[in-house]
Amino acid sequence: MKRKFVIVLSLLFFLTFTPLAALPVMANEPLEGIQLALSGVSADDANAAADQEAVKAPKETTDVQETKAVEAPPVAEPQKPVTTQEGSAKSIEQELKELKEEIQKLRGENEARKKLEIPEEEKSQTIDDILSAAGRQYSLLKKGTVGLSYTFNYAYYSGDAIDESTTVLRRVNHNLTNTLALEYAFFNNLTVSSNFPFVYKYNKVGTDESLDVTDLGDISIGFSWQPFKAGGRIPTTILSLSLSLPTGSSPFEINYEDELATGSGYYGIGAGVSFSKVLDPLVAFGNLNYTYGIPESGLSQILYEDPSDPASKIYLEKVEPGSSIGVSMGFGYALSYQASLNMSAQFSYSFGSKYKSNTGTTETGSSLSSSFNVGTGWRITPSRSIYATVSMGLTNNDPDVSLSLRLPYEF
Repeated sequence: MKRKFVIVLSLLFFLTFTPLAALPVMANEPLEGIQLALSGVSADDANAAADQEAVKAPKETTDVQETKAVEAPPVAEPQKPVTTQEGSAKSIEQELKELKEEIQKLRGENEARKKLEIPEEEKSQTIDDILSAAGRQYSLLKKGTVGLSYTFNYAYYSGDAIDESTTVLRRVNHNLTNTLALEYAFFNNLTVSSNFPFVYKYNKVGTDESLDVTDLGDISIGFSWQPFKAGGRIPTTILSLSLSLPTGSSPFEINYEDELATGSGYYGIGAGVSFSKVLDPLVAFGNLNYTYGIPESGLSQILYEDPSDPASKIYLEKVEPGSSIGVSMGFGYALSYQASLNMSAQFSYSFGSKYKSNTGTTETGSSLSSSFNVGTGWRITPSRSIYATVSMGLTNNDPDVSLSLRLPYEF
């Protein structure tokens, strides 16, 4: 009984003190720190020490991670493009270069477009050139401007003539006219003008001796007036009035068998209206005119005389020239800034004239004349141009062909 009690007591002792003997071996130094804290440190100091240990723990963890990162073998990653400052500078410089090239290209296109476009001032001058090439009646001078122009005209007539023996002869007539025109603009819409023609004529029928004459032609004076300013649908309208003076050699005072006339022989009053309209790219124009011949009396031109019979003399006493109505129309086109082309057709209807002699009155029938005209204008300098026109007669009353050349000057 006592032996069993001793064995049980020994087991209890062993179970109680064996864990306490192993505890210092497992904890070692931390156990001693804890025992000291329990014995000599207050609660506030214990909290401060705990905070300090918490701060040190992350740092030690970071150090461990850095060590592991250094010790870890490098992992190959895909290479990415590295943009350096030098690369950025080169890229900006390239973009600036491309931008400059684009600007230069746009400037070139703009200049080319400007060259194709006609400035308003030059466009107006081009229109004036087209109308001036078509005729003086379609344009006016600017206020205070003096205009001086020289016009050379050549006309060729040919036809058949029958003499007293019913022989058919060829008739050839060459007319050369040099005209000086003087103009002055009182206002932008009012211009006065005067013409001084000098005429040379050469006429030959068959194999007979030819006739020629050089003399002054009929001087004319007149004015042109634009009543209202054109714009929109309203065409440019110019009214004109002229007076022709019989300063040339009169066909009613010469011996028509030996002499040639250079004038009409009577006063004439002419009135007209012209229209022009820009129908881009064309310039259309037209003219309507009326001419009235003032009767000429007090004449004594011998028409027939028989030397053996003085009573057979027939002479002209009075002439009542028939009036005429004319119309022309056409269009012009600017080939370039320096050249223009125009085409027109002209028609004229003349009423019959009356010739009164000492034996009675003779009346002629009416007649129609027409021609087709092709003209061109050339701008030699910005302020100088030359105009040329070729006309072809369409009836027997018109010249077969005529050539006109005009050189205008403005001061």
